[in-house]
Amino acid sequence: MTNNKKMMKVYTIMWGVIAVVYGLWMSIFMSWDQYPYIIPTSADMALPAEEFIAKFDGMLYEPLYANATVFWLWVIGSTVMLFLYAFFIRKILFAEKLTKATTIFCIANLIAGFIFITWYGFLPFPEQFGNILTDVTASMLGLRYPWQFKLWGVLASLSIFTNTLYMYRKNNYQGKAGVIVTSLGCAAIYVTVNVPSAGLDLVMTARCLGHWATALIFAFLGAAGVIIFLFHKCRQKDKKYIIATIIFVAVLAIMLVLLVTVGKSAFIENLPMWVAYALLFIINFTSFFDKKQVKETVNA
Repeated sequence: MTNNKKMMKVYTIMWGVIAVVYGLWMSIFMSWDQYPYIIPTSADMALPAEEFIAKFDGMLYEPLYANATVFWLWVIGSTVMLFLYAFFIRKILFAEKLTKATTIFCIANLIAGFIFITWYGFLPFPEQFGNILTDVTASMLGLRYPWQFKLWGVLASLSIFTNTLYMYRKNNYQGKAGVIVTSLGCAAIYVTVNVPSAGLDLVMTARCLGHWATALIFAFLGAAGVIIFLFHKCRQKDKKYIIATIIFVAVLAIMLVLLVTVGKSAFIENLPMWVAYALLFIINFTSFFDKKQVKETVNA
């Protein structure tokens, strides 16, 4: 019990620092940022591909934050959300028992996250930018749907974080490394959605590098929290978990191959997310991975 209180204090401090740093960064450095979004007209849509891309790629249009109130509401809301992650750790990982309310909360945001990122990945986008399955990334979609992109990041982060914790708690696993890497990964996406890349003209700028770095941190550390648990189960020689680990790692490898050979796209980016959602759902809310209790026969 003492060790649990100590670790809960460590996690609370960690998330407190993350939230404060994020809030200061948004307040000081992002308050002047006029990141735009793209809304092509019907006339623009009729332009030849070369003219269309020349006009829109890297160009700045209507600012996302129409007024200071909108900006500060987002800053305050997203900062408070980050503070809540320590509360989620307390209620899921360190509560006396998993309550029905906690279970409903976790399964609800898991389903909501799956539905939303799937819907978001297929939003209509100008064909001049390329094929939706092989060329249009989640960040590119954010150029036209900026608030949906922010919600995409919040839901993806929340659903992966809470359900990874739920998986740990259900299986009596409290791996500190898993909690920390999942925390850092799920916090990183809050930077990604605030500084999406904006065309080839902004490649190798601080904005674009920050976007890429935090997106990769979310992808790999979010997956790492799941993989750490799967490896733990593999060491127990659980055949079902060994197969699940092979499949999950294989999907990550396939995604990397597709990124190199085909290119970035929201569809390719969603592949590991879909598998992670399916895996977390099966582990957390079905009995498929649960060990069957062997009843002892008592001889009279």
